[in-house]
Amino acid sequence: MLIINTPSDLTTTKPSAERTAFLSSLLNDFITFDDAVYPQDYDTSLQPGDTGYIEPVIRKEWNAGAAATWGFNSRDDVEQAVQE
Repeated sequence: MLIINTPSDLTTTKPSAERTAFLSSLLNDFITFDDAVYPQDYDTSLQPGDTGYIEPVIRKEWNAGAAATWGFNSRDDVEQAVQE
């Protein structure tokens, strides 16, 4: 079993299924935001079709901070590492 605890572990690890799985997790790590503006007293139990329901405005962003922790500057860098 491969254990990756530090960026150094990652860079010294030979290509393997476990390394690829780790890198794929970084590549596919997205944070989801709801950018809709809701009133302070908004009833979050409302469903589509209910009076007063506000449609969520979903935005997903790649988690660059997590990748940076492992020494990657961009999503392309992670993709390249997956291919190695």
